[in-house]
Amino acid sequence: MSLHFEAVAAHGSLRLTLPNPLPSPVPEPGCDPVDAALALAAHEPLLAALEAWLQEALDPAPVPRLDTAEPLLWLDVGAVRLGLPWPLLLAAPGPLVPDGAVAAIAWPEIAFEVELAGFDTAPLPAGARGGVLLLPTSLQGAWRVLLRHATLVADAEWPGPGTPLALCGPPELPTAQTPPHPPWRVVLAEPWCVPLPQLLGWQPMLAPPRPGSGAWLQPPDGPQQRGRIAPALAGFGLWIDD
Repeated sequence: MSLHFEAVAAHGSLRLTLPNPLPSPVPEPGCDPVDAALALAAHEPLLAALEAWLQEALDPAPVPRLDTAEPLLWLDVGAVRLGLPWPLLLAAPGPLVPDGAVAAIAWPEIAFEVELAGFDTAPLPAGARGGVLLLPTSLQGAWRVLLRHATLVADAEWPGPGTPLALCGPPELPTAQTPPHPPWRVVLAEPWCVPLPQLLGWQPMLAPPRPGSGAWLQPPDGPQQRGRIAPALAGFGLWIDD
């Protein structure tokens, strides 16, 4: 049976799930203090690496179960399941670098939906097949698009299909100023995926993804209309498939 811990830090609480070093299971919902102390001692190198990374002391406390209401990034570090709050990651100056006593960390790729345009009302006549839908923001010089993730948002510039997106700044947590989902949206068919260390600027983005032209017109309800992004007038449009 695993043991659960929470450690309060300046930018949110870390969660840890550690294997129980004793062969006998621990009855729910409590956690024997001796078992907890042995589990933490067995993973002292990881705790020390976390404290060095955050530059603050941590005091993990045993909990009956983990609070899963807060969005977290979960990592497997050897036998440890580590949950990191997004505010902590966004504030970190660089990645957690374990030493030889700690298992290497495989940082995940973060997938964003790329929203190219939004409309408050239906931008095409009902039942329209074929044709082109002009994307107004692409006609205003540098084309600004919005990247949406389950927890993060970011602005980016995109010269068009086959070219890389360029982040306009680091990703952020949604706020009251974050644009809401418009009823009608044009989004790329494929997500924009980038490794977390590159997304947060911890590592250079040496080979940024180059999105293709496939895209969807998403209505508030009903079927999507598939198309492709192609030049139109001085910008781009969604050329609807017949």
